[in-house]
Amino acid sequence: MEPGLSILDPERQASIADSRKLPPEVPVAVTLNGEGFAVFMATPRDLEDFAVGFAISETIVSGIQEVHGLTLHEHGEEGISVNLDIDDEPFFTAIKRKRLLTGTSGCGLCGLDSIRAALRTLTPLSPQPAPKTESISTTFEAMQAEQTLNGIYGGGLHASAVCCGDQILAVREDIGRHNAMDKALGAGARSGEPVDLVITTSRCSSDLVQKAVSARVGTLAVMATPSDLAVKLAQENCLNLFSCNRGYSFTRYS
Repeated sequence: MEPGLSILDPERQASIADSRKLPPEVPVAVTLNGEGFAVFMATPRDLEDFAVGFAISETIVSGIQEVHGLTLHEHGEEGISVNLDIDDEPFFTAIKRKRLLTGTSGCGLCGLDSIRAALRTLTPLSPQPAPKTESISTTFEAMQAEQTLNGIYGGGLHASAVCCGDQILAVREDIGRHNAMDKALGAGARSGEPVDLVITTSRCSSDLVQKAVSARVGTLAVMATPSDLAVKLAQENCLNLFSCNRGYSFTRYS
């Protein structure tokens, strides 16, 4: 420390803050056939992937084959919108359970019209063999090496990766953990390759399990202990669920 400079010196703290780049966060609207559906606070990157992944993980569509068009519009300081063109049947079903919300970056369930919608009915997966923990650990390390935004901004962003076997198909980042996972799931769907593993840097609540099952991914690995409901849903729906300590020690919950 410089002589005579307090660690709490406000001028010193201000200069440190001013020298750092901060992760961007903007309103992002997802629209279906031009109809407003949901608004999120998100990192403005890979938003086409985000919209597709959100539509799949929230069972608005069953897969990328039901998305017929994808258009992004920037609205200046007001934010960004991404429109999905989908068939009439899934569109009208989605509108019935429309989210009239501005979701925060830390929560993917705020403002749902009905409490029951928070625990929607899931179609169980066919049991899939779980990957070896050594393979998951290697993939965690590879994902962290590809966290380019986190490197630029010095932290503050979650990351999620989708994999086919030992191959990482895509790594996506966002200030929100749900958003990062949706971006990765969307990138996987758009790649046309099968996804059998999704990894995320965040804690695991029940909604991440629901997203993985809805996207038909056989294994979910997270960096923190899951909730009791997350484990229950994973067991009921044949999802392999792992948690780990920064990729080095593992617990398999289902």
